[in-house]
Amino acid sequence: MIYASGVVTFLTKSGEKLSIRKLKAKMITLEVIEEILPAEHNEWTGKVIGKFTAILPRSFECRSLEDYTGKVKPFLQQAIGGVIVSVQVSHLNYLSEQAIQRLRKK
Repeated sequence: MIYASGVVTFLTKSGEKLSIRKLKAKMITLEVIEEILPAEHNEWTGKVIGKFTAILPRSFECRSLEDYTGKVKPFLQQAIGGVIVSVQVSHLNYLSEQAIQRLRKK
């Protein structure tokens, strides 16, 4: 498993309220830093900036740790569901089985 952390910016749909300040799923944690609502109303009305941590499955396609950078956005896209504008990965690391078990207990 691969541990990734960083900052993600995504858009929310019109009429959709992000009432949950923290998203905790099995393999991802998202903490909202800032929500920006524009003056005009269109299909995509809110912009959200948040810190994330994610545990990605290992992939045979990735030969080095840096190759997993391209796997983070699709992984977050499934969990968040909005349109992701940008992803800034600040940390990548391999996880041992013991570390995974400790994280799952939390």
